[in-house]
Amino acid sequence: MHTNIGRLLTLDAEAVRASQNVVARVTAADLDRPTPCAAWTLRDLLAHMTAQHRGFAAAAKGGGSLEAWRPQAEEPDPAGAYMAAADDVLTAFAEPGVLERSFLLPELHPERTFPGALAVGFHLLDYVVHAWDVAQSLDIPVEFGPQLLDAALAVARAVPDGPARNAPGSAFAPRIPYPGTDSHGTPLDAILCLLGRSPTWPEPTSPTIWPLHTDRLRIDLFTADDVDAMHAYQGLPEVARYLYRPPRTRERTAEVVDAISQGSPWANAGDSLVLAVRRIESPEPIGEIVLKLADARARQVEIGWVFHPQHGGKGYATEAAGAVAAAAFGTLGAHRLFARLDTRNAASIRVCERLGMRREAHLVENDLDGTDWSSEYVYAALARELA
Repeated sequence: MHTNIGRLLTLDAEAVRASQNVVARVTAADLDRPTPCAAWTLRDLLAHMTAQHRGFAAAAKGGGSLEAWRPQAEEPDPAGAYMAAADDVLTAFAEPGVLERSFLLPELHPERTFPGALAVGFHLLDYVVHAWDVAQSLDIPVEFGPQLLDAALAVARAVPDGPARNAPGSAFAPRIPYPGTDSHGTPLDAILCLLGRSPTWPEPTSPTIWPLHTDRLRIDLFTADDVDAMHAYQGLPEVARYLYRPPRTRERTAEVVDAISQGSPWANAGDSLVLAVRRIESPEPIGEIVLKLADARARQVEIGWVFHPQHGGKGYATEAAGAVAAAAFGTLGAHRLFARLDTRNAASIRVCERLGMRREAHLVENDLDGTDWSSEYVYAALARELA
């Protein structure tokens, strides 16, 4: 483990406090949420983390029987119990000479003892990862300093991989491929991959969100019979002017319908899903809603819509976009949903505002519309804001 021993306790305390910062956000309603730890709810994870702190605190004081590491009977306040146990381990690790002691860690071996510095390194790694686990479960950010991540990465690289990681009760799953910094990977991503966790948990799911129904609309995939109905609006100059491209020909519309009629993958940046919007009383599409996976790791999803002008002013776009936005958050696991639109597109601005999205940016003359410069607004909302 290549880290500065003199800084080890300070960095471990930083990891524990990061975990306390996210656990402080836990409410009773959150306790049954899933976590990156397979089969564990957030309640289970907090019980495990609390027991770990109690076990490490006992080991630092020369104890450490297996009983100290077992989760206690269900706590009436799991988050409060965790906060108290975290304070206990910080106090135990602050005692003079703790790094020179031998720690009995029965979670790792029933009899072997470990040098104090190595044991604290294990604890540091656990609480970088468990702080991330809780944050992901709550869908909130967690912050770690670069020196803490460097230290945790050094420990993670030293954790043996192999068949033992597939055994029941193993602390970590087998390693998974790490994308690397050239693919927007980070030191935290590397730590998670080395310990068998996916940095993109929860994984983007297959986009089988159709059919969706509202009071007036049915939203599903386009079919080969929809070419003329799509071309009726995609071929209009007044529609194309806000899409920064010429109106589509019927031949091009037929190619597009053929390409989107089976859905599409939903795993990598750039994957998109185009859904037809139909009135319940009529089979012909009156418009479409588009979802694009802008960033799989950060779960950033772009939404857009195109409707036939003859159906404008009736609330169809807001109704359809609201249903698809709910599916993007609830089924596809989006963290942030955003829309980019021409600043002259008053109808789409109204849709964004009715959906509860906020205006985040005004991009001035950021695109060339034929011979004229155009500007864009960016509207967005987070999953927790539109829950």
